[in-house]
Amino acid sequence: MNRTMESDAALADVPDKPMKELSALRNVKPPAALVARVMTKLAEPRMLTPWQWLRRPFTIEIKVSPLTLLTLTLGLAALFVLIGATIR
Repeated sequence: MNRTMESDAALADVPDKPMKELSALRNVKPPAALVARVMTKLAEPRMLTPWQWLRRPFTIEIKVSPLTLLTLTLGLAALFVLIGATIR
């Protein structure tokens, strides 16, 4: 209910007639070169700074099949046995 009262009060502060200086700006056309430059800037992708590039999120996805996992486990076990046998 307070929000409605505040918005009514804000609308009451708006003048009925627009200011002459501001209403004259409505008829001003921007130069074509400016419009083209702005549209070109918007169309081109921005180059990321090194800091932005480092901070952007990235994902690492590793797909391992059960057979690969078993082979890797057996290989590491064999490696540890080999290293342990050579240390003695």
